[in-house]
Amino acid sequence: MNTRTFPRRMAAAIAALSLAGLALAGCANASASTVDASCEPAHDGLTTYTAGTLTVGVPENLPYTQTKGSDAAGLEIDLVKKIAAAECLNIAFVPITYANGIPMISEQKKADLITGGWYVTEARAEQVGFTAPTFYDSMGIISKDGLTTVTELESAGDVGSVAGFSWEADMSAVLGDHLKTYPGTVETKQDLLSGRIQAALDGYAVATVAYAGTDYKVEPAEVDERIAITTSMPIIAFPIAKENSALSDAISEHINQFREDGTLEEVLADYDLPASLLVPADVAETSIR
Repeated sequence: MNTRTFPRRMAAAIAALSLAGLALAGCANASASTVDASCEPAHDGLTTYTAGTLTVGVPENLPYTQTKGSDAAGLEIDLVKKIAAAECLNIAFVPITYANGIPMISEQKKADLITGGWYVTEARAEQVGFTAPTFYDSMGIISKDGLTTVTELESAGDVGSVAGFSWEADMSAVLGDHLKTYPGTVETKQDLLSGRIQAALDGYAVATVAYAGTDYKVEPAEVDERIAITTSMPIIAFPIAKENSALSDAISEHINQFREDGTLEEVLADYDLPASLLVPADVAETSIR
């Protein structure tokens, strides 16, 4: 599927993505909501890092998340705000990076949960808990010609990839020295647009935002037995402290209700993403928690 016109609600954020550097974790931004005194929470007795406030880690990773002053935006932020409202909690947003996000929960205990499209993996599950899953992701191929297969990439020339994705070792074995890794989406995009590489790899949802308005097409990679991520799509969920099972269970209940009532599918549509990225109930029940 080609990159389509990105929704107007996020059009202004595309430019911000290209300019945003890596935010360093610091003190939580001011609360982005005010709870009415008459509010009755869906669950009683939930414990949060700061009483009465849900502290949420936010990296710069559209369409999932983006900080906006003391507020934040993105498809995961839309969900978190709905959950906080249902539990009568204020929200405080903390800028994070993908390097310090997990430690913010597992070691520093400075956030209740983190956002940003985190893949559920066994290695991460040893450090943090996960809520019920929300969406799938896939390896996106970015090229002028709309390449969709790894075989096509083998003859494309140099291919850039954001470092740290689960496909890195597999793609390196296939492409060898033609695979070039970059710290993030911004750096990869710069070299692709300048012609220093001929194609690029990134998370599909992120790529649809990053390359909107360019001459490049974003396609989900077709199945290739050499690349594990193409045969088993990664699942996304919110990392959360292992010991705070009550909060995790409460958030998971909301997510599962969103799955049932169509909210998750509506959020995907709001960000021009296909309903096929929704994790179905039967898969959600068996994912790592």
